[in-house]
Amino acid sequence: MKIAVCDDEQIYIDNIVELLDIFSDKNNIDFEKSTFINSAEVMSSDIKFDIAVLDVEMDNMNGIKLGEKLREQNPNIILIYVTAHKKYLDDALNLNAVRFFEKPLNEQRFFKGLQDAIKRIDNSTIRFYLKDKKTMERILAQDIIFVEIENRKTKIVTHNKEFHSNHHISFWQDNLTSTIFISPHKSYIINFNYVTAYERDYIILDGRYKVNVARNKQSDFYQKFMRFVEGK
Repeated sequence: MKIAVCDDEQIYIDNIVELLDIFSDKNNIDFEKSTFINSAEVMSSDIKFDIAVLDVEMDNMNGIKLGEKLREQNPNIILIYVTAHKKYLDDALNLNAVRFFEKPLNEQRFFKGLQDAIKRIDNSTIRFYLKDKKTMERILAQDIIFVEIENRKTKIVTHNKEFHSNHHISFWQDNLTSTIFISPHKSYIINFNYVTAYERDYIILDGRYKVNVARNKQSDFYQKFMRFVEGK
């Protein structure tokens, strides 16, 4: 999950990164964090972020305007704002921000905001083109059982239907960012919610699909699966 942190004061960047690390360890979530000292640095990045934690008051382009620009580039991005002043609250809400936090940050409130952000990503809709390159499909990410490489393209399997897309597996890695998705093998991305049987070297999905777990991923997969089952 890719997160941008932008604040013009390094002390607050360090504080947010520290909280993200704590949350990551407690919830078994891998964050790819990118930090920025101003809006121009964020806009020059070619990374497609899932979540952006933005300071409101910054020189040149404030966080509200930056959020608007990021939302134009990626309508699904989740925005979290931090500020020393409440006067920007209405503007943040108009951008459908998940949370609006006053500085200094309250740890538990910030963690709750992250949880809400991740829930929104879990319920995201994925749009993709089929093999004919003309037809676009739209499905809920949570309905995907697994994605599999198929002759350099991909097969997307849901409970009721299969789709065949020209998109490479990297497209799905970039879009299926929820914690319910994991790659047990370089050729697959699977949804934890559909695991019905598990052995060290393979899993059964939806009671009918067998997917191998690569040897070099078995330990990591086991740890993440057990945490998922235990709700940690």
